[in-house]
Amino acid sequence: MKPKIYIREFIRYAFIVLFFYAAVTKLLEHPKFYNDLLNSPVFGNKRIAGFMSWFIPILELSIAGFLISMAYRWLGMYMAFGSILLFTVYISGILLFSENIPCSCGGIISNFTWQEHLIFNICFLLLGLLGIFLQQKRDTSKYT
Repeated sequence: MKPKIYIREFIRYAFIVLFFYAAVTKLLEHPKFYNDLLNSPVFGNKRIAGFMSWFIPILELSIAGFLISMAYRWLGMYMAFGSILLFTVYISGILLFSENIPCSCGGIISNFTWQEHLIFNICFLLLGLLGIFLQQKRDTSKYT
């Protein structure tokens, strides 16, 4: 196997673990996740928080599933990058414009400060870009 393939697969597996872990944590701690969304300056409405408290973990599980799938891993990589990008924008907005900073993260990531979480997301954004680039290189070459 070429080093590029190892890197691409490492990135894919890192995203699978990240999204699966995030989804399961949110589902296991659903009342906490819902309350954190309810306290968010963006999702502070009961209906929106209720919808998002189920939509986000289902989306995360879907992304992990796409990344596992041989046929849809390219879609999974784009969805993973897009969702990390949206969450990074959300974190940046919260840090810049909000006094109330609720943390809806679970597990290990809940120990991060918001600044550390932003750095973590930026690292995954860069990994996602690299993964998309390597996947596109694979799709445009005949032999991989």
